[in-house]
Amino acid sequence: MKNAAVAALFETMADVMEIKGENAFRVNSYRKVARILRDLTEDLEAIHTRGELTELPGVGQSSAEKIAQYFETGRVAAYDELLDGFPLGALDMLRVPGLGPKTVGRLMAEKGIDSLDALEQAARTGGLTGLPGMGEKTVANILSGIDFLKRSAGRILLGRALPVAERIIGALREGCDLKAITAAGSLRRMQETVGDIDILATVEAAPGDEAAAGRRIVDAFAALPGVAEVLAAGDTKGSVRTEDGLQVDLRVVRPESYGAALHYFTGSKAHNVRLRGRAIEMGLKVNEYGVFEGDRRVAGATEEEVYEALGLRWIPPELREERGEIEAAEAGTLPRLVTLDDIRGDLHAHTDYSDGVLPVFEMAAAAQELGYAYLAITDHSPSLGIARGLSAKRLREQQKEIRAARRRLPGFRILSGTEADILPDGTLDYPESVLAGLDFVIASVHTHFRMAEDEMTERILAAVRSPYVAAIGHLTGRLLGQREGYAVDVGRVLEACAESGTALELNAHTERLDINDTICRRAKDADVRVMIGTDAHRPEHFGLMALGIGTARRGWLEPGDVLNCMGADELTEYVRAKRPARRSRKPAT
Repeated sequence: MKNAAVAALFETMADVMEIKGENAFRVNSYRKVARILRDLTEDLEAIHTRGELTELPGVGQSSAEKIAQYFETGRVAAYDELLDGFPLGALDMLRVPGLGPKTVGRLMAEKGIDSLDALEQAARTGGLTGLPGMGEKTVANILSGIDFLKRSAGRILLGRALPVAERIIGALREGCDLKAITAAGSLRRMQETVGDIDILATVEAAPGDEAAAGRRIVDAFAALPGVAEVLAAGDTKGSVRTEDGLQVDLRVVRPESYGAALHYFTGSKAHNVRLRGRAIEMGLKVNEYGVFEGDRRVAGATEEEVYEALGLRWIPPELREERGEIEAAEAGTLPRLVTLDDIRGDLHAHTDYSDGVLPVFEMAAAAQELGYAYLAITDHSPSLGIARGLSAKRLREQQKEIRAARRRLPGFRILSGTEADILPDGTLDYPESVLAGLDFVIASVHTHFRMAEDEMTERILAAVRSPYVAAIGHLTGRLLGQREGYAVDVGRVLEACAESGTALELNAHTERLDINDTICRRAKDADVRVMIGTDAHRPEHFGLMALGIGTARRGWLEPGDVLNCMGADELTEYVRAKRPARRSRKPAT
């Protein structure tokens, strides 16, 4: 699908227009179109072919004509005209945290800075002196942001890589006679970012036909829709670059070695080194072809038999980071990790009352179709004007809509909630009289990210201690590949959450996955519940729960550690128990 490419085109047009100081309404319109196209799960080209582009919310006639022009000619005249003579390096500066289009425009106009390298040079040599707002601290933040971008270079977000891998695996499984196929590498371990996509396949072949069978799979892989460039194609290996710009590597192995190869190419390196050392101690050798005693293969067809040959239980891929998983497998104490099937509902969702797309009923109906028992509607509070945060009056209007939706969805629980801003002084964006009337309250920091660690920690702790806050969202405020998290003492927050019975949100959005796997593990050890929320702004976002599950599993979380593995009644009691008394921990149902 070319959805991402067209969305990027509209986003780039919006950036250039804002840098040039053009009409703000058009800028925001293009940004909205970009967001809608990026979130589409259906092929945009198919929608164009049916003549239904203007039926997409937010896509007007002018935008539809540009999209149609892209599919019909491969170009968009307005885009070419807008970027004619514009230094494309200036767009890279927008990736620096804290630098918006207006600031970039000022840097270009007043200092002639039009690339990331030029910006770094100016920041290091005093070339930003004299610009309004460019004090010593701001310049230091710019240099820190550039360093962050360099460290993030070449990494792909899990939420971007996973759908590509699933699409390729599904196409090969349908079109080829495969015995097995799966993703490997850091993608299979569900790391938040990956270097590239590794796929491993195996096929039954008659003796003498192995090479030809492998070549047929590789040829089918290279010919898949969405492949922009074939980098290599042999009898057992293939490598392509997709239209999304991702490199995907395919390996075809013999069935008797599939489990060993899957283990080897899944990693991590540290985990594999430990197992190789263990094998040597047992007089064995383990590699990508199998487990061997001398020249005799004793295991290799499945991962389970590879681990069994080494005296261990099978270890889930998400745990293979050399963080105690081998000792747990040896002792029989591996956790029963949470799965998507354990999730009973989503506790973070937005509607068209704030910056979501659909009304309450449609979001709730979509959640019910997934088999969920409940959904919390948590639109933004008033201070977040950019997201159309709800005044107390509009919140009351929404509660009426929620009650009406409940009557239309009997047996499904719709929780009236909010994602309330934690203001710089630690107070919440609604008074307690309003919060007391809600079923579920998330408290999040959305502004003033550059506070000192002690100040930010106290700000969040004040919300943790509120009897009406069920969960803290965006604990670090990071955006993967875009913005490092703000300074906060996680240990103090965990201690306060354990004392007060407040959960921490694991935000499953592609660009967040905040909290990360390490903090999840710390939360588990501290007896703090984790809430996995998708931050859904449209029904398609509910699918992001899989990313949150992956991070939760990397953090060793079990169903009893996850708030929304609770049934609706138990969840209600959990929230009520904090109002105002401390709750007692109960196992999840």
